[in-house]
Amino acid sequence: MLANLARARAVMTEQGLDAIVLAQPNNFVYATDFPVPSTFSFIDRPFLALLFRDPSIEPVAIVPGWDLPDFRRRSWMKKVIGYAEFRTDRDVDLMPNWRAALKACLTSLNGVVRVGVEERYLPKWILEALMEDVPGMTLVDSTAIVRSIRSVKTPEEIRRLHKAAEIMERAVEVMLASAEDGITERELGTIYATEVSRQGGENIANFVLGFGADSGFSHCIPGDRRLAPGDVIRFDLGARYMGYHADTAVSRFWRRAGDREQVLYAAMLDSQREAAAMLRPGVRVADIYRKAIEVARRSIPDFRMEHVGHGIGVEHHESPAFTASSNVALEADMVINVETLYLDPVCGGFGIEDTYLITESGADQWTHFDRAICLG
Repeated sequence: MLANLARARAVMTEQGLDAIVLAQPNNFVYATDFPVPSTFSFIDRPFLALLFRDPSIEPVAIVPGWDLPDFRRRSWMKKVIGYAEFRTDRDVDLMPNWRAALKACLTSLNGVVRVGVEERYLPKWILEALMEDVPGMTLVDSTAIVRSIRSVKTPEEIRRLHKAAEIMERAVEVMLASAEDGITERELGTIYATEVSRQGGENIANFVLGFGADSGFSHCIPGDRRLAPGDVIRFDLGARYMGYHADTAVSRFWRRAGDREQVLYAAMLDSQREAAAMLRPGVRVADIYRKAIEVARRSIPDFRMEHVGHGIGVEHHESPAFTASSNVALEADMVINVETLYLDPVCGGFGIEDTYLITESGADQWTHFDRAICLG
């Protein structure tokens, strides 16, 4: 099971919620372990999962009738309600629409009056329909609540995340081993993407890769620039395995690096390493942020970065975000990325990012890239 039901119930109790309705695709996958079909893009045929504070109430899924047999085959959830998207004369055992299914589910449960909903995802007309169909029910924005629930991983989530990191790391090794004079950014990126697929992973939309000064932009897109001695190869990319993400950033100089490049690279490496050394339960992520900034500014006085890390899971970036204003403290079984990045318009980009599992006593580092400044 992916969903951390015990944590979900504890957080609902803390927040005074009786139930949470999950509709955002990543949250639905988290709750049900049902892979995201392309039809998730249609907001008017929603997939809904309901989790309840009361452990005696079984979680419920509401899905389009077209997907009902597949859901029953793949998901751990046993209680599922199918609905007809378009009515026919053969709608056996289907509710007439998602609205009727959700109303029937909520009104059948005595005492469910405060319900969490994803206000940043659900359109106004769906929220208004909920209020109209279940009089007396109070809707509470659960966006931050769900992020908090998801921040501590279950064993199956940890397994998938670790596998995704392994796939990514192997693909990076193959890509860097293929570097040679004259290869283009696009060609090198294609080698990475092909290797991710070959190992059973999925490529993700975040694919940053550039050479030389072109890498000095935050989200450089692989193009036709050819690799030459003295260029930095900078990438920030990832992979996905069974719905769970991996993410990393690496900068390596092709054959040689100048004096300034060495200073900037060392600043980012030291900043990332000293920040990561603080990872353990109970440490506030804001303190880790401050450490990373402090170390970087020893060599780069004007260094600025809005965050120096994040959680990772069914989304590429999850809670907690490592920012100056965060009040989150680390907990065991969080999976965390710590990253530093400096963008120089002449020298290019300098990015260091690794993944860690927070343990009871510290942190296990999952990614182990060669951080020597030069390659080749």
